[in-house]
Amino acid sequence: MDVCHLYKLPNELLLHILAPMPTPALLPLTVLSHRVYTLVLRILHNRLVAAADLESHSVLLECFHPSAKLTEPPFFCTYHGTDGLKLYDGFAEDDMNLARRLGEMRNLYSRFRPYRRELETGGRRVRGPPGDVPGSRTYPGTAKEKFTGEAVRQIMSLDGHELFTQLVAQTNLVKLGPRHGLFTCFVGIEEGVVRVWREWLRKMSAKEEGKPTKQQQEIVEEVGKGKEPVREISEDRQGVNDERILWVSPAKNTGVSFHVRERKLRRDIPILVRADEEDMPVSYEIEYDELFIRTSHLLLMLEKSMVQEDNTSGKAVVFGSFG
Repeated sequence: MDVCHLYKLPNELLLHILAPMPTPALLPLTVLSHRVYTLVLRILHNRLVAAADLESHSVLLECFHPSAKLTEPPFFCTYHGTDGLKLYDGFAEDDMNLARRLGEMRNLYSRFRPYRRELETGGRRVRGPPGDVPGSRTYPGTAKEKFTGEAVRQIMSLDGHELFTQLVAQTNLVKLGPRHGLFTCFVGIEEGVVRVWREWLRKMSAKEEGKPTKQQQEIVEEVGKGKEPVREISEDRQGVNDERILWVSPAKNTGVSFHVRERKLRRDIPILVRADEEDMPVSYEIEYDELFIRTSHLLLMLEKSMVQEDNTSGKAVVFGSFG
């Protein structure tokens, strides 16, 4: 009688066994064999596609100066795409590039565009078309909503003695509940403090001199209900190594790219102060271009969100504003 072991099962059954396992449990299995490695890659690729699409979840970005913690609202983020997340022809065991595929997947980033948009009802939330219900892909606030909002702009000012300023950045993955001010799930993607240097602002502003504004160069494709989310049609898209991106942490799981323009202020030199010896106060207008999120990290947070949503312990946590 032949010995029966796991590898004698067809790939379809092995996929059926591995598919229910969470991603952190799947990753250690990749070292077992080329066959298991190939199957896990296929599962992870499908999960990354689902994580980038987000379905009914939404990404909220909070980015503010520490002094504006109580006044700056969160920014709704519209999905723009994931560079390099293409459907492969297949993961063959004899593929010469198979060993590096897992590393390539980890280095994928999903792009989102932050907008100023109110998420509350009672005159604050954008009213959706008739027939939209909570949980649907066109419900206001979901990743499939085609409405964007106003571009996010902030003013950053530095006194003459200041070399840098700071921004507190927090990215959250949420799912809006059926009632205003409530989230059925709320998971933090990453939180940190971004240091914005005076020299960086000056350098980025110099690059923007003479260029058209973002509104002038952005072309937006209007899409209907149930279609793909709004995407930016532009060939001039920076990579993750672009110096316009400020990363929230050394892990580079989330980062924000900015357009910087110096505000032309009147600079009257005070008495007894030489302009060539002391830095003058400066002010810049920064416009949020794109939010970068490592797609693999987004996948882990999405799985955590699903566990939180499926929790039936009877305990509940309510997130919302009730002022």
